[in-house]
Amino acid sequence: MRTQVERMKMTRSALIVGTLFFVTAFLVPGTRAADGVAGRNVGHTQKSEMIEVGDVPGHFMGINQYNGLSFYTKGPDAGDIVPRTGTLVFDVVKGTGTFTGHETKTFKDGSTMLLKFSGTQAPTDGGKKTAYESTWEVTGGTGRYEGAKGTGTANGERIGDLKTGGDNYFDFAGTVTMK
Repeated sequence: MRTQVERMKMTRSALIVGTLFFVTAFLVPGTRAADGVAGRNVGHTQKSEMIEVGDVPGHFMGINQYNGLSFYTKGPDAGDIVPRTGTLVFDVVKGTGTFTGHETKTFKDGSTMLLKFSGTQAPTDGGKKTAYESTWEVTGGTGRYEGAKGTGTANGERIGDLKTGGDNYFDFAGTVTMK
């Protein structure tokens, strides 16, 4: 036979376990686990404006607008080809420097993913190409990407001169969590 103290301890334990279950099941907002994503972005600079800073030779700041496609090889959109558009700001000396920008991807169901990115660039192949390294962050979206979050990296290069449009590609990888 259990004593009154033992019954109180058991009741208290049952109450604690029940409360924890309730909090876990009903009060913690539901989120999906992060999906690994990967693929290749390709693009073409539609417009580029550069202004010479004038403090040292070859120092330019500017802005680019671009359009392109994302070819997803991993994640919930694997196999899809997704239109993308964006704007970036750069600050370079003789082609070496930094950039930051924003991009919108529009998926076949009409959902959009909004990204912010930043990175570095440097000329390669005697200045015929430019190598890029960057990080990206999902800042939101619409449809199934509403409230999405994520981060990752991207590396690639521009082939050709910005004055003639400059085609580029970035191989990306990271994670995206959707609500």
